[in-house]
Amino acid sequence: MEIIIKNKRSIIRLYDMDSFLELPLKNIRKLWQLMFDETWSNEESIQNLKQWLLNTEAELNGDLQHRECAMLEALREAEEVRRVKESYGSAVTKEINQAACLARKNAREAESLYKLAKRKLERICKLKADFHNLSQRYGR
Repeated sequence: MEIIIKNKRSIIRLYDMDSFLELPLKNIRKLWQLMFDETWSNEESIQNLKQWLLNTEAELNGDLQHRECAMLEALREAEEVRRVKESYGSAVTKEINQAACLARKNAREAESLYKLAKRKLERICKLKADFHNLSQRYGR
């Protein structure tokens, strides 16, 4: 879905609204300020953006829950493998060591994916709050 921001001096066309998740907040606020400066000519863009914010928040919330479950499962598995390795003491085999290393690696990857999903959700919440503040300021 694309968004078109019309102003007296320019027309800004964004082809991918997901780029709002990567752009600096300062730049996004400037774009949205331009959009709300002329609300009457950007009515469709405002509605599309509002819908995108709601959909993306719901999607990222679901992704965060999925990542959290995956992380907890990977941590449980790593702990189980660590206990098995510990129970063998000095008679640990090469396979058990490799399994422990792999389980730790998987747990670290799952944790980093969870943290990334959490950062994205926090970002969309900030964007949503900024959008709400601007819409309140301009009486939308």
